[in-house]
Amino acid sequence: PAWAKVDVWSDLSQRPSENEVPEVAGESSAGNDTGSTSLPPVLVENFSTLATAIISRCCNALIETEPTLTKYDTIVGDGDCGITMARGAKEISQRLESKILRIDHPSLLFSDLADAVSASMGGTSGILLELMFRKASTTLMQSTGEGITSKELAKAFRAGAEAVSFYGGAQEGSRTMLDALYPASATMVEVGSVVDIKGAAEAARKGADATAAMDHAEAGRS
Repeated sequence: PAWAKVDVWSDLSQRPSENEVPEVAGESSAGNDTGSTSLPPVLVENFSTLATAIISRCCNALIETEPTLTKYDTIVGDGDCGITMARGAKEISQRLESKILRIDHPSLLFSDLADAVSASMGGTSGILLELMFRKASTTLMQSTGEGITSKELAKAFRAGAEAVSFYGGAQEGSRTMLDALYPASATMVEVGSVVDIKGAAEAARKGADATAAMDHAEAGRS
């Protein structure tokens, strides 16, 4: 198939995701979904309000940027990146407005975001973003502290980025979305109780800009 021909893996070693992982048996009791599991308390003040505002701004930004993303993906890819991202953003925005997204708890929210991405976005980016959100969700479910703080959210973001690397096969420096996600998440999980959001944004921008100087992609096709 065509996708196999454009996939690039410069390292001759085996992809980490190709190593078989033993299946973990789930509990057989009915109603054992994420919504019925005992979840760690949320210690982030006004989390629902903040989450709503952030999601809305991100969705609007992606929708507005669709023409630009499409333009550049037409040059280096198959021209559907902008459309795919906008489709996902519109689906998430619609679910937010319809109160389908469970914004009271971050673990449930990330799970719902994964569902929205799965239902609306195609291509590799859709699959990897879904995996990122699902990993963030399960990471927060397993939080062992007093509750979910901003630092726990940062760790979940980092775990999500690592899931993208694990399943997608790319790493920082491969000229992919990880060149923004990895430095951003690394900045957020640095030692200290305060999460440096501004620093993370700057790190993401720096990582993204650095891809312009890379000769070729070590994963993907651009």
